[in-house]
Amino acid sequence: MRKSSSALLFYSTKQTKYSVNALVAALEKDDLSPIDVYVVDSPFKTPLLETISMLKRLYRRVLVGITVLSTQLPHVESLIGLLKRYHRDVVLIGGGPHPTGDPVGSLLKLGFNYIAYGEAEETIRELVEAVENNKPLEDACGIAYYDEHIDKVVVNRRVRRVNLDEYPPFPYWRNRFNPIEIMRGCPWACKYCQVSFMFKAKPIYRSIDSVLYYSNILLKQGMRDLRFIAPNSFAYLSKDGRKPDASLLEEFLSSLYELTRKYDGRIFFGTFPSEVRPDSVDYELARMVKRYVSNKSIIIGAQSGSDRLLKIINRGHSVDDIINATEALTKAGFRVDVDFIFGLPGETREDLEETIKVIEKLAAMGARIHAHTFMPLPGTPFAEAPPGRINPWLRRRLFKLLGKGLVYGDWLQQEREAEMIHRYRVMGVIFTGKKLVNRIRIRYC
Repeated sequence: MRKSSSALLFYSTKQTKYSVNALVAALEKDDLSPIDVYVVDSPFKTPLLETISMLKRLYRRVLVGITVLSTQLPHVESLIGLLKRYHRDVVLIGGGPHPTGDPVGSLLKLGFNYIAYGEAEETIRELVEAVENNKPLEDACGIAYYDEHIDKVVVNRRVRRVNLDEYPPFPYWRNRFNPIEIMRGCPWACKYCQVSFMFKAKPIYRSIDSVLYYSNILLKQGMRDLRFIAPNSFAYLSKDGRKPDASLLEEFLSSLYELTRKYDGRIFFGTFPSEVRPDSVDYELARMVKRYVSNKSIIIGAQSGSDRLLKIINRGHSVDDIINATEALTKAGFRVDVDFIFGLPGETREDLEETIKVIEKLAAMGARIHAHTFMPLPGTPFAEAPPGRINPWLRRRLFKLLGKGLVYGDWLQQEREAEMIHRYRVMGVIFTGKKLVNRIRIRYC
């Protein structure tokens, strides 16, 4: 493979493989990568260390890219410790939700040399071009780094958004596939969620033609099921990312349906790894979607059964919207899975009582409840909030519902992860658009 004097090695795990696939695709599209790219697919550390040893014998310079979710912090910290010990000369580049939300902690505490801040398709290309041309990596747009001369983290913040149509969603030439990202960004800015703050509030879309092109590749490769990534599936192609455009949505689904018929394929829409906002659902839209898709269920993001708490977390919809959406989807023939988050900042016993009543009402309508525990994620307005906890009273209620088959989820594991994220938090590092940390200097590019 060697055609460059440098190599970039991505560390891919089950949790981050979609992001790694997108970056590999961005680098190798049109076979124009200025640097040789490798991927290690393993949750274990030894294969990564051994591959780095091999690459150091072949290349002048080796870069290692690691996408980081907040739930992976102990593993990543341990991994970087090993890399610093055995491969001190490699360049460590972090990316993904956690480093974007907490660039200071990721650089100064975890130990990355550079952070790919925010959308990384263009950033990673600029970075490797700088490496290959012996230019300072600090000049790359979209990079964050620590400048010891001013004792600040400098963020070269990219102003221009990525055009999703310019980048493949996966490197199919490597036989690496994943659901197709059709929408990025969210206008609602819920206070617990990183999407609006990492990818900005104005959504961008992959065009219908682009989705059809890559769907055709998947189907030709023998993939029967088509799945998609969107923060709100029903808002795909809408003008503002809020109110669905039923005509464009039907144009997309009908075109996709005609394509899948040639290959005996199936469309999964509004389900994992995506969901649907309750205020974007009505019966006519649900019935239209049902004509084209194969999924039996649709996921609704409700998050709370208390109107008071929904306002606090900036959800932008009401409890009635949740009930109405569930009713519309059920009437259209879907089974409805509804997400709820417990332990949110400002939550009271009264809020929980209201939520339990809503859950029981939804369950009586045939819905299943997917329970979560609040996690204080960096880069969000709730980053400095206490970790979510399931109090004994609520725990008993959830287990009772679990025993009836009405509730499922990893809320107990998430409670432990929330505590861990809280411990790793670097105070005063987050900017939400309202406050800016004194250890960060932003340069717009």
